[in-house]
Amino acid sequence: MAVSRIRVNPESPSTSGTTGRRYAGVDPEERQRQRKARLVEGALAVFGEKGFHPATVRDVCKEAKLTSRYFYESFDSMEALFRSVYASISRELMQATIMALAQCPPDPEKLTEAALRTFLGFIQEDPRRARVALIDALNVGEGMNSLANKASQDYAQLVSTFVHQFFPNMAELGLNPTIIADGLVGSSNRIATQWVAEKCKTPLDEVLHNCLSIFKACIEMARRGTTTPP
Repeated sequence: MAVSRIRVNPESPSTSGTTGRRYAGVDPEERQRQRKARLVEGALAVFGEKGFHPATVRDVCKEAKLTSRYFYESFDSMEALFRSVYASISRELMQATIMALAQCPPDPEKLTEAALRTFLGFIQEDPRRARVALIDALNVGEGMNSLANKASQDYAQLVSTFVHQFFPNMAELGLNPTIIADGLVGSSNRIATQWVAEKCKTPLDEVLHNCLSIFKACIEMARRGTTTPP
C-alpha cells in the first residue's frame, strides 16, 4: 500500500479495543487512554532520535509495543501524534516552571534564575524534548506552527506578567513589556537550541549564567528607569 501524502496508511479501524467488557478491572476507555499514552511516549523516543520527517507509524508502534490499528484508534496522522507529543512536553515544562516560581521569593533576579534553570534542566534531563519542541516543531506544518506559537506566547505572557508586577511604570520609558517578553523568550529558545545541537557539552551553569545576563540587563534597565531620584 502506498504511503499517503500525510504519511498515514489508514486501516479499517477496529472498535474491539474501545468497546466491550472490563478487562483486568480496567474499562475500555481507560485502556484506550493508556494505549494513547504509550504511543505518545514511544513517539517522543522516535522523534527524539530520528526527527519527525523520517519517522513512520511502524517506528512508533514498535517503540510503543502496539499494532498499527491502535495507532489509528487515537490518531489520524503522524502530524496529529506529533502535536500530542509537543503538547505533553509544553504542559510538563509549564507545570515545572510554575512550581519552581512558587518556591521563590518575590525578587526579579531569583524568579528569572529559577525559571531559566528549570527550562535548561528540563532539556538536559531529556534532550529529546528539545528536538521536538525547539527544532522539529518549526518544520512539521501550519497546524503545528500555530500550536508552537501559542506555547511561546504562553511563556511570554508569564514573563510579561512578572514585568508588569515589578515594573508597572515601564511604559513611561517607552518600553512595551509584551515586546520585551517575546524577545527574552526568543533568546532563551535560541540559546537552548544551540546548546542541544552541541549535545549539551557546555555545563548547565555556564549556559544559565549567559542566558540570565540578558534578563538581568533588562531588569537593571527597568529598575534604573523606574526608580524615582531622591
